[in-house]
Amino acid sequence: MSTLKRALAILDLFSLDTPVLTAEDIISRLAYSAPTGYRYIRDLSDLGYLLRMTGGGYKLGPRIIELDHLIIDGDPVLGVARPIMREVVDQVGGDVLLSVIHGLRILNIHHERGPDALGIPHGRGRAHPLFRGATAKTIIAFLPRKDQRRLYDDHVEEVHASGLGDTLAAFTASLDAIRVQGFYLGVGEISSERAGIAVPVFQEDRRIFGALTVTFLATRLNTIAQDKTTALLQSAARRIESLALATRIKEQAPAP
Repeated sequence: MSTLKRALAILDLFSLDTPVLTAEDIISRLAYSAPTGYRYIRDLSDLGYLLRMTGGGYKLGPRIIELDHLIIDGDPVLGVARPIMREVVDQVGGDVLLSVIHGLRILNIHHERGPDALGIPHGRGRAHPLFRGATAKTIIAFLPRKDQRRLYDDHVEEVHASGLGDTLAAFTASLDAIRVQGFYLGVGEISSERAGIAVPVFQEDRRIFGALTVTFLATRLNTIAQDKTTALLQSAARRIESLALATRIKEQAPAP
């Protein structure tokens, strides 16, 4: 592992359960030598990625907030996605999420809220369950086969519990079925009160970028027009892909 990766691994230790860590905690969890660990902590603090608290512990620093602000205001995908997602909310109701796959983690990057109080805990920046819910199953279905195998090997028990299959062959067959269908409807998989429909969002080379998901109260399942909602989501996803690509091309074009 490179020096940069070893230093940045410190940031991965922070979570909602462990928002504050002492230097000793960090060094112990990563099995770094004391001189190396303290050097990394000092460097990350100097750059603003860590902030030392009065009690001696460390939390994530203001530089991360600044970078998040730059992403929100400068990301071409978010720039075109936000108004399109708002249109979906206005037409369907419910909440609409845009989620991405990063490595083998699924993160929500934007959340447009609808009229109902859904209490969704997976807002912007939250990691999503890997094998439960419409978002995760849609994204995983469109991953390359090697990544699907890696997910299965690393999370066998979770895959079995999710109902996606008790063997690798059954797991990939379940994902292939979702892929052929082109969307996934999940009911009560993350919360018994909610249902969701998700469709894939692709990059320009047709690699999976993430998923666009509308989440609504499960009690609306019999009244919502599922086919119409799915078609609306698919149209919104294609518009996001097209406009994001056009924006990138425009930004990369040489000045006249």
